[in-house]
Order: sequence, then C-alpha cells, then structure tokens
Amino acid sequence: MAALGVTFAAGFVLGAAAIHRPMPGLPVELPPVRKPWNPKDVAGLLGSIGIRMLDDHLENLPFVVAETDKTFAISVSPSRTWAHYVIVPKKDVRDIGSLTTQDEGYLTDVFLMARHLIEQEHLRDYRFYTNGPGPQAVAYLHFHLVAKRPMAH
Repeated sequence: MAALGVTFAAGFVLGAAAIHRPMPGLPVELPPVRKPWNPKDVAGLLGSIGIRMLDDHLENLPFVVAETDKTFAISVSPSRTWAHYVIVPKKDVRDIGSLTTQDEGYLTDVFLMARHLIEQEHLRDYRFYTNGPGPQAVAYLHFHLVAKRPMAH
C-alpha cells in the first residue's frame, strides 16, 4: 500500500512538472520544464525537488560534509586512500550549457566550496570536473572533486 502511495505521489509530481502549470499551494516551486520520459531528466527533476524540500535539513544528513546557502558537498567515497566529493549548487541547472548570468553566485560558491575541501583535506593532486549531457548520469549540474588522499606522516 505504501508503494502505491509513493508511486502516485511521484507520478503526480512528474506529471505536474511535465505540464509545468503553476499550482497554488505546492510545498516547492517546480523546476524548469524537463522531458520526464528521459531517465536522466527524471533523476535531475527528483534531485531538484529533493534539494528544494530538504534545503533547511541538509546539514543533518550524514553524507553532507559541507554546506552554504548556495551549495552543498557530499562525500561519495568511504575510502581512506581516495577522496571523492560531489559539489552541488542549490539551483536547478541541467548542465553548463544551461547556465545564465543569474547563476554566477552559485558557480562562485561551488568553486569556493571546492577550495574549502581542498584545504581541509590537504589535497594536492586533484581533479575538479563536471560532465556534459552525454556522460552525465543525472541531468542536474554538479561537480566532482577527486584526489588521492595525502599519506599521514
């Protein structure tokens, strides 16, 4: 019965996003129109809605390692040898090709978050990147910071 309720709720949200008509009283503002039949867009849509709904509670999630009002970072590597962080702006942007001048503050914050993690972890040889629409698994702009952790002396 719970699965039926979750399926109905997800279908309602996806349907509302697909037609993207303003709906008074929704708990969150719907993100920009996407193609809900594309799995990457569905994942991006759900990510966008989740970020908007959990924004005030992200610091309570165990995998969130840093947060500002515009960005948060999660650790996706339990390894002591490798660090892998995903840094996510709190604004629904599909990919770099969708950026506008209104996104400048979010991008600046993403880079400052990366700097914070690099300094905190004493990372030296790192990669910082994002994927385009083809290799991107989720249609929501996010950045990866990956590095071998320095050896403790």
